[in-house]
Amino acid sequence: MSKSGDVKETLSGAEVHDGWEKGYRNAENEKFFTLAFEYIATVFGKPKEGSLLLDAGCGSCSHSVRLAKYGFNVTAIDYSEYIIDVASQRVNERGLGDRIKVQREDLLGLSFNDETFDYILCWGVLMHIPDVENAVSELSRVLKKGGKLVISEVNMFALEIVATEFLRPFLNKGHIRSFKVKEGIEVWAKTESGDLLSRRMNIQWLINRLKEDGIIVVERKSGQFAESYTRVSNSFIKRSIHRFNNFWFKHLGFPALACGNILVFEKSKDEQC
Repeated sequence: MSKSGDVKETLSGAEVHDGWEKGYRNAENEKFFTLAFEYIATVFGKPKEGSLLLDAGCGSCSHSVRLAKYGFNVTAIDYSEYIIDVASQRVNERGLGDRIKVQREDLLGLSFNDETFDYILCWGVLMHIPDVENAVSELSRVLKKGGKLVISEVNMFALEIVATEFLRPFLNKGHIRSFKVKEGIEVWAKTESGDLLSRRMNIQWLINRLKEDGIIVVERKSGQFAESYTRVSNSFIKRSIHRFNNFWFKHLGFPALACGNILVFEKSKDEQC
């Protein structure tokens, strides 16, 4: 089986998704996500009549729900049948079935026509895809000319990532291995469900790659400064990290040092691109 096939199998089950829900999409992170999606809604602007937004790699649809509440009509997609069922239930429980359409898709081969979507959100998804070039090409293909694409990825040059990679040889965790490629630092972990890739993105590579498709970065903003709250158990330390992350996002926002980076792109209207 190929690397992409191995990772797809890992991502199909419940274990990885349940871990992400527990670690990231929780009450402690809610304030950050509220701030981040206020910003994203402002970046996208008021939804145009008849416009469509793609949530590429929607997971449990928590971000789709946020965007629907800002008035967007969302097509929420994911590869995992398990998480699609969870997402559909969440959408129905919130009475948003008229604004959010949930369906299973493979980001390496989307079923949508060219230039279907006015807006695309891809939050923390590309990092888990071995064939990231193909995934980027598909996002480019289905975005309309003049459309906006927001991507959130982990920055390989963040202080937390640099420190982690420096210490990795001393941590002696045999189930984790990492190596550099042009797209960033690929970290492979063996889980009970199989191999899992978590890439620390070379942000400049991503910017340059999308530019080849006529999709130009118009803003780069910090997401969370650190994600170490997922690795500590002390509640005081966790709260402190979350508070600092929120402060950094609201008042400082330097992306070069931060773990999370939010990138805003716009597709050229030029027919030559």
